[in-house]
Amino acid sequence: MNEAETRVEHIDPALKAAGWGVVEGSRVMREYRFSDKQQTFLDFVLAHYVQEGVEELEQEKLTKLLRLKYHDSIPDAVADLGGDIAAIRSLFAGFQRYLYQAEQFSG
Repeated sequence: MNEAETRVEHIDPALKAAGWGVVEGSRVMREYRFSDKQQTFLDFVLAHYVQEGVEELEQEKLTKLLRLKYHDSIPDAVADLGGDIAAIRSLFAGFQRYLYQAEQFSG
């Protein structure tokens, strides 16, 4: 199964079930650019999300996900993903916004 099939068969239905793109004020963004190593990590996160559920995308799960992907080595994660922990947190938050960016309405 390739990335596009995974998205159509697993990720999009899970997002829809969670209300993203269905609930007023929510939408799912389709394109955002990451480096190859960042994309590899984010693909890992998506696969884990599909297997475990939406709570795997919560900020407090980031350290757990890094430890899973990098065999308990945060320094390896930092070296592979570039920057520092703050930059990785920013990447993860950006990825969340990429998936779940809410439309802003003025009233």
